[in-house]
Amino acid sequence: MDTVGENVPNGTAPAAPKTTMDIVKERFKEDETIEYIFEAYQIKGPEYTNRLLALVSSKSGGTFAIIAFSYLRTPLTSVNELIINKVFAIDHNFQLRQDSKSSITTQQFDLSTAEDGPIKYYYYATEGDHYEEFVAKVISFKSTMAQHDPETVLNFRWLNDYRQIGEVKQELKKRESEYIVYKDIIIYCATWNVNNKTCSDSSNPLRPWLACSEQPPDIYAIGLQELDTPTKAMLNSTQVQAIEKQWIDKMMDSVHPGVEYEILMSHRLVATMLTVIVRKQLRQHIIRCRPKSVARGIFNTLGNKGGVAISLQLNEGNICFVNSHLAAHMGYVEERNQDYNAIVEGIRFDDGRTISDHDHIFWLGDLNYRIQEPPGQQRPGPLSDAQTYELLLQYDQLRQEMRRGKCFEGYTEGEIKFRPTYKYDPGTDNYDSSEKQRAPAYCDRVLWKGTRIEQLAYNSIMEIRQSDHKPVYAVFRVKIKTRDEVKYKRVQEEVLKAVDKRENDNQPQINVEKTVIDFGTVRFNEPSTRDFNVYNNCPLPVDFSFKEKDIHAICEPWLHVDPRQDSLLIDSARSIRLKMHVNVRTIAGLLRKIRVSDNFDILILDVENGRDIFITVTGDYQPSCFGLSMETMCRTDRPLSEYSQDQIKQLMNNESPEYRVTMPREFFLLIDYLYRQGSQQEGAFPSYDSRLSLGAQFNSVRDWLDTWSDEPFPANAETAAQALLLLLDLPDQALLEPVVENLLECTNKSQAMDYISLLSPPKRNVFMHLCMFLRAGIESQYYDLHQVASTFGRILLRSTERAAWMDYHSRCIQFMRLFIDSDVETMGNSNEGAGTGTGSGSGARAGLQA
Repeated sequence: MDTVGENVPNGTAPAAPKTTMDIVKERFKEDETIEYIFEAYQIKGPEYTNRLLALVSSKSGGTFAIIAFSYLRTPLTSVNELIINKVFAIDHNFQLRQDSKSSITTQQFDLSTAEDGPIKYYYYATEGDHYEEFVAKVISFKSTMAQHDPETVLNFRWLNDYRQIGEVKQELKKRESEYIVYKDIIIYCATWNVNNKTCSDSSNPLRPWLACSEQPPDIYAIGLQELDTPTKAMLNSTQVQAIEKQWIDKMMDSVHPGVEYEILMSHRLVATMLTVIVRKQLRQHIIRCRPKSVARGIFNTLGNKGGVAISLQLNEGNICFVNSHLAAHMGYVEERNQDYNAIVEGIRFDDGRTISDHDHIFWLGDLNYRIQEPPGQQRPGPLSDAQTYELLLQYDQLRQEMRRGKCFEGYTEGEIKFRPTYKYDPGTDNYDSSEKQRAPAYCDRVLWKGTRIEQLAYNSIMEIRQSDHKPVYAVFRVKIKTRDEVKYKRVQEEVLKAVDKRENDNQPQINVEKTVIDFGTVRFNEPSTRDFNVYNNCPLPVDFSFKEKDIHAICEPWLHVDPRQDSLLIDSARSIRLKMHVNVRTIAGLLRKIRVSDNFDILILDVENGRDIFITVTGDYQPSCFGLSMETMCRTDRPLSEYSQDQIKQLMNNESPEYRVTMPREFFLLIDYLYRQGSQQEGAFPSYDSRLSLGAQFNSVRDWLDTWSDEPFPANAETAAQALLLLLDLPDQALLEPVVENLLECTNKSQAMDYISLLSPPKRNVFMHLCMFLRAGIESQYYDLHQVASTFGRILLRSTERAAWMDYHSRCIQFMRLFIDSDVETMGNSNEGAGTGTGSGSGARAGLQA
């Protein structure tokens, strides 16, 4: 079982199991379907690396691909364990070939594309049925792609995200030398066979064994063998944990003084335990820590022999510690070799790593290799007798087997300058005096494998006499890979740019003459156009279209694009025309846009199988009274022609209740002109249709109003009436909002006036003056009462919710008659507080003053 330090989160309850297919699906987008997954492997030198081949289809691209993953564990438990290894687009150049070198037990096949030569994969013959099904699907999809004309550019843009992940990782790995630095750490490895003695048997601390180095270690790896584990305790996890805790507490009391340490992990297999202790300040740099064990011994399963291992990642360096207890007795050399090989083959951590998948490996424990010969020389003399040790080591079984390549291939052991560590009479420094007279041996060893490892010390501790073995320790200085974050960021940016450039070079692309289209000054009811060219400079034909941003809309309604889509042959060009027209149907939307943005629109030019191009449409809208709210116009202190787009934007966003005038001058100029026309204005308000186009004469009225001109009115009464209706209708909000719903329910003027009084002063004043003006015209028989009530009622009481009511039109007429029909109850003093002025003639001019 595992004992994890307090800073290492304990495991949580396992989630509901997922199938491999479920996990692989999580790696892809919604419109991408996993058609089949096939388990294969690759061979790199002596190593077998698992691969998962996912056959994927894209709905948006209409194409297929095989994406090869490596994975960190079997079975998969999380999508994060999948690492993209290779991407194969199933296009005209894709090939899958069965390799002729297949055998009875293993099969081979190659995958290749135009970009990648044949890449070999293997699978076991037992997976033959799955392979045939996988191949059948691949052939089917390949046939589907073959139906396209060879000149057709297939859409594999959806693969860009998956390709880049693999490419970036590979490029960063190639340039590791540019951002990796090496930092020294001290690793202290210690091993001791405690001969089934309990921790309490040793009243002395273990400091003589665990604090021998002058420099405080950064990491301890402490291996114990033959822990005291009574049979009854084996059946009681609480007792087992108590035994472990006693030893771990003893270790923590005995590590190097003056440094704060914590338990990183402790892992146990029956009587063999490996504990890793680290400096507290180092813990934050340990990214990963995983344990694993392999049982050996009786029937190779009991676990009285075997190995335990802990894998960890410190910064960018991977470290593995192994503690093993191999087969005992002089003649069991081959069994010890078998135990070693079983541990090497059996240790596979949860992330898929094996022992050899680490930069630095430290193997310690009671390896149990004995001294074979020479007779009479097995019991060495004094400690200083180096010649005796050298003679004994010539007959050391471990060194003999390593020379033969039977075990610990590639491992190194430091020079031994201490007495054999086994077998002693417990409590003494005397070798075995029992009847068996076991020959002394170097059973307890520490070996290492990897680069940038320097051994600083290797010794045994004679003064600890509790067991029939002497404790052994070794101290190492290890240069650990560490990422220089500043250099890494620079390299990463360069790699990303290089990968992007390669993608761009291999993608269809077009050049746009300009990506900012400036319309200059834009005026209400004056269309304008701008042209720009797009060029195809790549060696393939290119299809392009403007991407829809809303339902069937590629641009804002005040813009028109021609053409919306087209094709470009190699080295050809196409002119695109943009037309901008701010009219009665689009002015409200444009003003809303201006309030929140400095641009008129952003178009997205979509290049098939390439990258989108963004085109900004901009300009300066010349403010006009048409479309502005009464409140905004009442905040002006000069003609609108003298305002810029930014200035009118500030006024539109101003929610202050203070105004410069009581009602807009532009409104007054129109009703004043119409009033003074007398009988000439007869029939000036026919049925109103805002969709009718406005001619050039209307633009002269627009300029007359927006400049507060002193010149005579430039048009006739009919045009003035049309301008008045538009002035009232075009603002985003109806004049009588937000009380329209209430007014439609009113049955008398008194009730209506209660709601009218709730309007802002500009709206209230405009409404009251408008009603006085219309009433005067009706009384003079210039206007038809029903026609005027109908026309102005639908404008002033504009409501998208109520417009569908069967009686909506009649309610609008009824409301207007309350204020413009002389046969209805007189208004009396109901206009008090609604603004000054008589509503017509020169007297109305007084109402403009604040």
